[in-house]
Amino acid sequence: MSTAVVSPFRRPEFRNLLAISITVALGFGMLIPVLPRYAKAFGVTLAVTGLIQVVFGFTRFSFGLVGGLVVDRFGDRASTMTGLLVVALSSYAAGFSQNFPQLVAARGFGGAGSALFIAGLQNRILRIIEPEAMGRATGAFRSSFLVGIGVGPALGGFVAKQFGTSAPFHFYATGLLIATVIAYVVMAGNRHTVAPQQRRKPVEALRAARPLFSDRRYVTALLATLVGWWTISGPAQWVGPIFAEEELGFSEEQIGLAVTMLAIGEILILFVAGRAADRYGRRAVLVPSLAVAAVATAVLGQIGGAPWAYYPVMMAIGAGVASASTAAGGLLADSIPGGGSGAAVGVNQMAGDLGFLVAPIT
Repeated sequence: MSTAVVSPFRRPEFRNLLAISITVALGFGMLIPVLPRYAKAFGVTLAVTGLIQVVFGFTRFSFGLVGGLVVDRFGDRASTMTGLLVVALSSYAAGFSQNFPQLVAARGFGGAGSALFIAGLQNRILRIIEPEAMGRATGAFRSSFLVGIGVGPALGGFVAKQFGTSAPFHFYATGLLIATVIAYVVMAGNRHTVAPQQRRKPVEALRAARPLFSDRRYVTALLATLVGWWTISGPAQWVGPIFAEEELGFSEEQIGLAVTMLAIGEILILFVAGRAADRYGRRAVLVPSLAVAAVATAVLGQIGGAPWAYYPVMMAIGAGVASASTAAGGLLADSIPGGGSGAAVGVNQMAGDLGFLVAPIT
């Protein structure tokens, strides 16, 4: 593939989108250490608090295609702004919840908004970045979320300590309002830098996206996205911590450090993998990346005699999944027309959500 294409970082419109993603991820990260304790304050068990994430994830999955169709009908800017506002209202409602069912309903409502703004952002990226640079763009976009989520928990813990456990929800909601303003300004569009988007009714959008399911590049991207989130959700974040506690005798702090290693592995590889996917092709990155993730996942359950190996193995899983995601992003750009397709992007999001939801249950 050509390397003469302008780097995504040299495009102001792309950097502006990263500002939105970091703002959203920072607020989302603030809730990570607070949400379980906030839910338990309503008198439910720790196991029951997991219902919040299940409902949120299922709602986002259910609205994945809806979000894509909204993009096709009303534009990626409108979809992004609407989604951000929905999640903001959801977060305010969660912070004002008077009982556990209200909290579950508020967070579930936010899942719909999440599907909307993710579809909008991803479709806009497809329209402003050439396919030859999409590997780098995917790596940068994913890194922006990781940075926000990495910094957010510390900020959320501080806010909760100073103002109470409901405060991070209000801070998050306010941050989303700021992100909405940013989206309104930076996604206004420029006909010289943004490929024109054809507005379609839902039936027309679905009909236009249907041929993609005969395109091996698009189908491979869906499968890679599903496998990536399956691996992160199941072996790495669900089964892995239980194994570490029961078989390796890890403490909560050690398990937390291991999960951090997962994110570090992702961050360390993303930019290198993105460049490689653009320069050497998607297959050259996708195949070895999935192989590394598969081998590392298998090894994770065989390290009973060497507990220290848990940390580098988690890094390897994160690196394998993240590297594969850059190739999958490139495949999406290769297969989806230049004007974008909200429906196609929405289905891709659903593939990831499906893997994330089903893996722990499986």
